Amino acid sequence: MKNPTYITRGKKPYQQYFFRCRIPQDLKVFLGYQDEFRVSLKSSLLSQSRIISFDLYQLSQYIFQEMRQGNMRDITIDDVKRILRDKVEQTLKYIHHYHWDTNRFDEEEVQKRIAETQKKEKELKDHLKKDYKGTLGRIEKEVEKILKKENIIQDKKNVDYKGLIGRWTELRILRESWKRELLNDEGKTTEDFKKDLDEKWKMGLFASNTPIVRPITIPKVSSESYSGIIESDNQSPKFSEIIPEYLDFMRKNKRRLSSIDETAVSYQDFIEIVGDKPISDYTRNDARDYRNIISKLPKNRRKIKNYRDKSINELLKMEIPDSHILNIETQTKLNSRIIAIWNFMIDEYNDYVTDNVFKRTSNSKITIRKKDKKDQFTKDDMKVIFDPKNYLGEIIDNQYQRTKKYIYPYYFIPILAVHTGCRLEELCMMKTEDIVKVGKVWVYKIKETGDYGDEETKVKTESSERDIPLHSILIDTIGFLDYVKFIREKGHERVFHELPFNSRRKNFQKNVGRFFNERYLVKLGLKSSDRKLSFHSFRHSVETHLTEMNVNPRYINHLQGHAQKDIGGEVYMKGIPPEQLLTNCVSKINWEIDFSKLKIKWK
Repeated sequence: MKNPTYITRGKKPYQQYFFRCRIPQDLKVFLGYQDEFRVSLKSSLLSQSRIISFDLYQLSQYIFQEMRQGNMRDITIDDVKRILRDKVEQTLKYIHHYHWDTNRFDEEEVQKRIAETQKKEKELKDHLKKDYKGTLGRIEKEVEKILKKENIIQDKKNVDYKGLIGRWTELRILRESWKRELLNDEGKTTEDFKKDLDEKWKMGLFASNTPIVRPITIPKVSSESYSGIIESDNQSPKFSEIIPEYLDFMRKNKRRLSSIDETAVSYQDFIEIVGDKPISDYTRNDARDYRNIISKLPKNRRKIKNYRDKSINELLKMEIPDSHILNIETQTKLNSRIIAIWNFMIDEYNDYVTDNVFKRTSNSKITIRKKDKKDQFTKDDMKVIFDPKNYLGEIIDNQYQRTKKYIYPYYFIPILAVHTGCRLEELCMMKTEDIVKVGKVWVYKIKETGDYGDEETKVKTESSERDIPLHSILIDTIGFLDYVKFIREKGHERVFHELPFNSRRKNFQKNVGRFFNERYLVKLGLKSSDRKLSFHSFRHSVETHLTEMNVNPRYINHLQGHAQKDIGGEVYMKGIPPEQLLTNCVSKINWEIDFSKLKIKWK
């Protein structure tokens, strides 16, 4: 289906979608004679961008109609006074809440609250000093909402508009000093604060001829209401408004596009669970509710037929088997994504959020019991997996399952895994140019290539880039080097060129993983609820096997691409010579299996 004219896509590397607003001919004179303008939707998801752009299109058409009818008007000094007066009233209400919620009979708490106000004031001034335009931009977003409700044009060149933004900013700083004056019991009343402001601004906001709102009765509220909150007047942006900005922040930091897409889905689920509220309104109660609810949701709920068409509320009413519930690692990952965006808001929106209410306050850590961790293959398991009758019978001789030209990735990759400890994707993405000789040793050079968002090969972390010496069994027994040479001469760039690229997951591993985990292990009887086995178990098996052989842990970590746990490891082991790694680590891998019985005539 063709995209509507009001949505367009940017160029690489980000390829984000934009809302395109074409200006009607009769209104160009009011809008600088430009033909159109574009607004970044800060999303690479077409489905999400369609929804946002349609809303923006409807809004733009409404604004154009209002302009034609003369309903939109410029801001005046009276508008500025009225808006500022309302903001002052809201601010005074907020500081009184803050004051009465402090235990004034506990001097230590009073001093702590005073220190908090000093810190917030300093942070805002620092933001204004280091990023003046960026800080004003966030304040302008608040003001923009108010102006829209009033049908007032946001003209940044209008002097009254500039005065409004400047005084709005000053009010943010004044608010912290007002808090301190209340906490220090200086005897100031609401009218005193208004009088001070009138003397400072000389605008007559609260002059005798100006109607003054009656003093507000301040109710006592729970301290929970102020956990992570700086404003209580709901002027802060909603969570949904922060999402595109944070996803763009992830892109600028070159996070995986697949990770960004998964994160975006997690945030939509979060809104469905907790609600889309101003960011200053979220509390630790919301955090508790979120954790409780995700602990009751099924895994793969968008894939499994019984769950994929159900809302979260519908899922919570279902009887879901314990075996279908999200595991603790996934729950932790989902919660960490919420913690991450809250840390971002503390940095970028600290005038609204200063505390990460989604981060646990205690240092307790829930560890996974040994029996619940991923298992490794035993030597007996290895003998069953690589038994010639089983292995060759399922991969080479079973012509009913796949054509012969597609069998070689399924044949070579498991054998490579048990002699290198590589991750599945690291093997599936292998290029012929990555098999090279360094000194006297043949190695597989694992490295990331390609531009961001369009990587040809990629690694999990920086430590994952490494040179892995090839075991003698791979070279002399299986003939893997000859196979790579053969593939290179055929003109293929990738060793396992038969494996298709999964555009959603951005990897090549899907078919091999599905064959090994869902078919081969099941057929061998190794896949059961008692043991958590998968292709990834090869990595655990190699690590355990080398540990039992008393191999230096640093060699094992380097072989598997793990980050070293100390500075010495990071600095001194990063450039370990392949010959040394082969002698002291790789050559010690011995599964007591005769792999010569698995040799095939692949030509």
